[in-house]
Amino acid sequence: MSERRAHLYCGIVAVIWGLGFIAVERALVSFSCFEILFIRFMGSAILAWLLIIKKLNHIDKRTIQKGVFNGVLLFVAYALQTYAQTLTSVSNNAFLSASGVVMVPYFCYFVFKQKPTKRQMMSSCLCLLGVAILTSSQMTFQWGDLLALGCAVFFAAHLVSLQYTCVLEDSRVINAIQLGTCALLSLPCLCLFSKGPSHITTQSILACVYIVVFATFLCFFLQTKAQQVASASSCSVILSTESLFAVIFSAIILHEYIKMNIIVGGLFILISVILVQTSSLKIVSHRLLKRVKAYR
Repeated sequence: MSERRAHLYCGIVAVIWGLGFIAVERALVSFSCFEILFIRFMGSAILAWLLIIKKLNHIDKRTIQKGVFNGVLLFVAYALQTYAQTLTSVSNNAFLSASGVVMVPYFCYFVFKQKPTKRQMMSSCLCLLGVAILTSSQMTFQWGDLLALGCAVFFAAHLVSLQYTCVLEDSRVINAIQLGTCALLSLPCLCLFSKGPSHITTQSILACVYIVVFATFLCFFLQTKAQQVASASSCSVILSTESLFAVIFSAIILHEYIKMNIIVGGLFILISVILVQTSSLKIVSHRLLKRVKAYR
């Protein structure tokens, strides 16, 4: 597969994830946050495990541990993001969630001892400025905005963890284990906090099908394929545009009013994402590969 096709795959994922925010909004009409999470991860995990059914006898303990750790981070991130959407707008949730990419270099510094560059520090300042402008219509953060920022932290941690654990591993196996872990974690939350849907609409059912098949299973599959030939840096830049598509779709489908502070703040966040992702992630990936090979 060519790098151009890999970038096309990432673009498709960004569009699907952007529309996924709208699907979650539709699904919340009938289902609670944890019901959606259970449906999302259980359905996508089943599809992911079907892909590796012939590899079940070759999965070792270390691979399972890596996949479970990734799954815990991924579940917390999605739980915060989904619950945040019940408390804030699609636009705010999408942009604040995307800001997690800016945090990746700092996690890499603590994990891989790679010091952030001046460019990365500048992008962090731009990101903080964007967040401030984005929420300038309120004197303080709403709970939904705060949860969306928490989601960004865990997405960043998951990205760094996945970068480490997928080296010298079958990414399809790691993906199946992490989705399975998310499904198992969502089960007790479903039992504790869900009272069952009072009414189920056709739109909500279709939204859940979209979330399971396209926004989770297909997107993770395409992203894995793309990163086999394209750098993490270029893929991350393209994937981060999901927030832009989310705002576009929220305006077209949900008729959500886009204020000027959302446009300006979102633009600052997108610029910061592009700046940080085009800096030194290739160097980090190269050094990480050497360290893991030495460890093995």
